[in-house]
Amino acid sequence: MASWVNIEFHPIPLISTTDKHHRGFVNDICGKLLCPAEWCWGDPVVRAGIRNRTTAFIVSENSWPLFMYQNSSKLLVMVSRFFLIDSCLIIILQGLKALFTSPSSANKMDGEGQGTDIIENNRRARRQDQAKVKTCVASIIGMRKVTPRAIAYTACQMRFALSSITSWRNVDGDFDYEIFWNNIVDFFEDALGPAAQARVNELLEWWTRKVFGRNHRQDLTSDIISQMSIRTLATQRLAMEDAALDSDS
Repeated sequence: MASWVNIEFHPIPLISTTDKHHRGFVNDICGKLLCPAEWCWGDPVVRAGIRNRTTAFIVSENSWPLFMYQNSSKLLVMVSRFFLIDSCLIIILQGLKALFTSPSSANKMDGEGQGTDIIENNRRARRQDQAKVKTCVASIIGMRKVTPRAIAYTACQMRFALSSITSWRNVDGDFDYEIFWNNIVDFFEDALGPAAQARVNELLEWWTRKVFGRNHRQDLTSDIISQMSIRTLATQRLAMEDAALDSDS
């Protein structure tokens, strides 16, 4: 994570990849990414309030961190429009790729994802020489689409990586990771109506495309296949054969 932040945001000094004590809100870049979306990290009063942990600036799981938004400068003008999609999300997207497909795929952020190709290559390589293949998590669990829980898990891991705490804990100061995870899952699974559900579906499709590309073999259900030309022709030939047998009798 530190390497990704260094490449994307060019902090001075660079964030250490081994020492977490200079991350979190003491670091201007990490602090901006962790800052609740309703506040402006550029405001010195906000920065001081968060760093001094005053009652006016309580950082909890009840606020979305800015690293979950497309463009942190837009704040909450359009909360759902910029939530969990595109540029500022490069950290979560890289994290999800690194966790579920492969660390090397996390470095390839342009265009569509290659997760499906990675899974297929894993499968073929295992058939050839199982002992030499390190299987990715997505392949092990049969993951072909990005799910709300995968996004929630990754977001928790990325927030922990941006923070200054050196070992995992469910509650970091005033921030409860378990509730945070549930808040993300609920955003996807508790859509208020058809319009909200359509936006959720579009958002998950965007994530899946970025991680796994545009392959849709997992969507080829038996009902869909039954309507395709090969199955249709086979059905027609069988019907013609049955008709010929009936005419002969």
